[in-house]
Amino acid sequence: MTGQQFKIGFILFLTLSAGIIYYQYQFYRSPVLELNDSNAELSQGRGGAPDVILETDGALHVIPLEDIVTGNPVKDGIPSIDEPKYESVRAADQYLDNYGFGLAVEVGGLYRFYPYQILVWHEIVNDTFGGEDLLVTYCPLCFTGIVFEREVAGETVEFGTSGKLYDSNLLMYDRKTETLWSQAMGKAVVGELTGASLTSYLSLTISWADFRNQFPSGQVLSRNTGYTRDYTSDPYGPSGYYENASIMFPISHEDGRAHPKLVIYGYKADGASKAYGLDAIKDVGLVNDVVGGDALLVVWDSTLNAVKGFSRQLDADVLEFKHTAGFFTDIATGSLWNDTGEAVSGEYRGRQLEVVSLENSFWFSWATTYPETDLLTKE
Repeated sequence: MTGQQFKIGFILFLTLSAGIIYYQYQFYRSPVLELNDSNAELSQGRGGAPDVILETDGALHVIPLEDIVTGNPVKDGIPSIDEPKYESVRAADQYLDNYGFGLAVEVGGLYRFYPYQILVWHEIVNDTFGGEDLLVTYCPLCFTGIVFEREVAGETVEFGTSGKLYDSNLLMYDRKTETLWSQAMGKAVVGELTGASLTSYLSLTISWADFRNQFPSGQVLSRNTGYTRDYTSDPYGPSGYYENASIMFPISHEDGRAHPKLVIYGYKADGASKAYGLDAIKDVGLVNDVVGGDALLVVWDSTLNAVKGFSRQLDADVLEFKHTAGFFTDIATGSLWNDTGEAVSGEYRGRQLEVVSLENSFWFSWATTYPETDLLTKE
């Protein structure tokens, strides 16, 4: 074969490869359906802003159908864990990475840890814990770990992975109506229940070492899942996905204020939202803020190495705090508060701040979900 023939053959190969990739991309996208907005309704949308519920060929939706893409062509191809088993901290310590993260959940004084080492392969756990029916979710593409209550329209339901993505984020489906739900928004986005929202349940994103050290009698999601997976490996790790700027699937909004994979903790209320960079919170230790009318306190818990959120509203008063070594102090009375939000001395001794949910995420995912969000980063 001459050099010229090789060059022509190589160009043809590249053209054919590009055509195949484009065909697959178009094939796995959800079809664009004819829009019929005569039955449009209003729903509570991103960050609390009103969304329009549209109906297209009988399908209700609040997101553009053409922007839904397929991450896995097989429904439940990433299998949810529907009958979770648990093991002791000692048993789990035989294989879990000290620096690997997971979700810590408390019910009635008992603690469970859901390692991302397992969730990366399953993304959803349908659980019942201390009488609470919980939906534990993790989208590795967005680093969004969120726990919800599993009650939908007054009934406890199971969820599975649809194989589809919107804004690079997991689209779940409920096994009663097969409505698609956005994990990042916690909302039904396509199907019968479109516009409905899930109620979040408090959780903390912490490392395995911190959970092990602080909750040695806690329970840990077992690797005995009924599926054959290598729970010591991460399919996204070798590519450097968690550190580089690449985003594997299309997103509807890009925001260059921070690195796409900056880890943030987000809060939303009354049409407003704000993201707090992990490094920024660790640096300052404490932030007094107001988001959408909510008086918010964001603190770095140096014992758990975790970001926590509290309401600064106590009865009729809005408190302002300053950081004190190992504690925080409200400026008005000088009362000393610990990392759980309880006053341990001073006028407010014995009082408890309300704990509020903060959602951990990569910046790109939070910013595309809440495009008008404010952002706090390390200076």
